[in-house]
Amino acid sequence: MPHTNVKSVWVDGDLVFYDKSNNEIFRIDGTNRKFTLHASAIGSGLVTAPSNATYKIARGEATLDGSNPTTAATGLTTIVSASVTLKTATAPGDDPSWLTCNYTGSDGNLDIYAWKNTGGTDPTLVASTNSTAVVSWIAVGT
Repeated sequence: MPHTNVKSVWVDGDLVFYDKSNNEIFRIDGTNRKFTLHASAIGSGLVTAPSNATYKIARGEATLDGSNPTTAATGLTTIVSASVTLKTATAPGDDPSWLTCNYTGSDGNLDIYAWKNTGGTDPTLVASTNSTAVVSWIAVGT
């Protein structure tokens, strides 16, 4: 269902930027449409975050070390969300064929797990021992 105010209409899926200092949301599509948040709108489909939430974004690259996990120091104190992907211009092979990540949230380290195929017709994944693949990572936290 679209959300409206006197200036414009927006729909689910619109990309937006939240300006916390002015309590305004801007659509990220070149239209520069501005929306002001009202207390009645919170909880009705808008993102609800603590009013004092301030997050940093850290990013980097890590070369797998074959230990599974390969740990990346993010520089953050606490991680609340993260993502990893292989940095390559070619299709991944059997080793590694998949990546996952984990974090405790309280030490700022991101554990990157690489997985490989066990073989030809068996799609079961097992820990990779690759020590040359490069992984790009992004972490969000404080």
